[in-house]
Amino acid sequence: MPERNYWTRMGRGRMSRRGLLKASARAGVGAAGLALVGCGDDDDDDAQSAAAEVQQQQQQDQQAAQVEQQAEQQAMQQEAQTQAAAEQQEQQQAAAQAQAQAADGPKQGGTVRISMSDGGIFDPAIAIHGGTYAGVHQIYDWVNYLDEGFVLTSAMAELPEVIDELNFVYTIKPNVYWHPKPPLDGRQFTAEDAAFGLERFGFDNPEFVFKDRFSIVDKFEATDKLTMHVQAGQVFSPILTAIAEDNMLMVSRDAVDAFGDERISTDFEAQIGTGGMMGVSREPEVELVLAGHPNYYKEGQPCFDGYKGIALPDAALRVAAFVDGQIDFLDRQWTGSLVDLEAARDELGEDEVVGVPNPVTFGMATHIHCEVEPYTDPRVRTAVHLAADREQLIALSLGGLVIGGPIAVAIQPYGRTEDQLRQLPGYRSGDLRQEDLAESRQLLDAAGVDLNGFPPLDIWAPSATDYAVVLQQNLAEVGINVGINELTTTDALAARQNREFSMIMLGQQGASDPDLLYNDLHTTGGQNYGNFSEPEFDALVEKGRSVFEVEERKAIYDEAQDRLLNEWNPRLYWSWSTVTVAMRSYLKGFRPTPGPTASNAILWGMWFDEIPEGAQS
Repeated sequence: MPERNYWTRMGRGRMSRRGLLKASARAGVGAAGLALVGCGDDDDDDAQSAAAEVQQQQQQDQQAAQVEQQAEQQAMQQEAQTQAAAEQQEQQQAAAQAQAQAADGPKQGGTVRISMSDGGIFDPAIAIHGGTYAGVHQIYDWVNYLDEGFVLTSAMAELPEVIDELNFVYTIKPNVYWHPKPPLDGRQFTAEDAAFGLERFGFDNPEFVFKDRFSIVDKFEATDKLTMHVQAGQVFSPILTAIAEDNMLMVSRDAVDAFGDERISTDFEAQIGTGGMMGVSREPEVELVLAGHPNYYKEGQPCFDGYKGIALPDAALRVAAFVDGQIDFLDRQWTGSLVDLEAARDELGEDEVVGVPNPVTFGMATHIHCEVEPYTDPRVRTAVHLAADREQLIALSLGGLVIGGPIAVAIQPYGRTEDQLRQLPGYRSGDLRQEDLAESRQLLDAAGVDLNGFPPLDIWAPSATDYAVVLQQNLAEVGINVGINELTTTDALAARQNREFSMIMLGQQGASDPDLLYNDLHTTGGQNYGNFSEPEFDALVEKGRSVFEVEERKAIYDEAQDRLLNEWNPRLYWSWSTVTVAMRSYLKGFRPTPGPTASNAILWGMWFDEIPEGAQS
């Protein structure tokens, strides 16, 4: 395949055995549960004397009593921790409210500085990576977008007029202008621009990962300069939220005609939008500089004069830069962990750092190629699902991940909670996990596969290396011997997009609606990287698109999730993110947002209460 600079390298150092045990302690996973991650196992002495056996029995009785006492203490401690966490969440929510209701109101000025990993790929029709979202996506904007709580919100167009179940009319705001750069030269944004921008996601380009998003929309049509008519060929219940989702940022026909898709994808100079910021300069994997759009349609926004993205791929570097005053957010403004927040507060003090809980819809998964042996057999895929220990996997995130299923828990009422998932095969612990492991071995025996013949697990390194080691050891528990093939982030994402893998561990992008399963796993789905094709599943998610009533839709997606996890397992689901956004206390006006790029709409309404040194324009 041709070499493409798809993504920058991101990473962190490998986690040591000590770090892994610290992680397990935070997650409530005992050291015994992580024994397979160590260097080896101790053998029992077969030559024990009778006296030693008696002594051993006495020790075991004592240990059992200690375990019972520890369990009672742990339950009490867990209750206290739960109460403390609830109190902390209340404090964080109060801090968020105070941020949004700052008494003095918005102030103008300063350059907001944000950690990013700019992957060198800029086209919204292709980019699905958080590092890229933190880069040039500030240049673009939406027709509508999804605000806190997935609330449909007007942007360049007013909220649509619903004519009937198939027809929708959007009125474009008259004060929206492209950036004053050729070939757009600051002209007005029109309904024709909106129609082209949405149609383009479905164009016949193999790199476009949202090509199925509007597959049952017959037309996006400009009926006059500021009116767009959207007509579906059949009922498409999530159509309004689909148009408003994170990636639906408008690229112009003028830019595509002038530069072509290739340059729109990779050339910083070809990025011209209607967003709150315009491109100034970019040094790959180092720094991105943007300046405010002088004719932005939201009056008084952005409050910042400029935007600077700084490449800080390692968590330790981000914390150090945040403490040193080089960046204003501890991480990207839709990510962040309590561990990093605590580290920053230890250095700066409680009053200098604000932490805000932010439910989001992205996480981690292991993609399985259903046309590569031995994964062509669903029994083998299910065996892998049953062998994976989700508790061990999420322990490595130090509180940054929650156990997850096919639909993100933030998408309610469709996404399943951790407690619900922990009752299901493949997610269970203790004796029930032993039952899952036994069933996994039976499925492998029935499939008749060579347990030493599994192709290696591809991963993006070093970010996923520790997770891969845990999964490798999980699979060894049922006899599967699988190697680990470490790839750079660039190569890993290219391999997934080109379907050149057997099993690959990478992140996954959620959405605002359970229809994400169509995009992920329908036979024609744009992000169906593993070429999964099951007519009964296709029928389920197609039906889900045609139903409006919530309980009826929930029943459809409950069945889809049940069958994915019990029968088909085309993807090894194990986590979704849990996020606490951390920022310096001089930043005001932040509100939670459901996804990465939607945070731009929040960001441009934020301001510096006092512009710090280094952020002066």
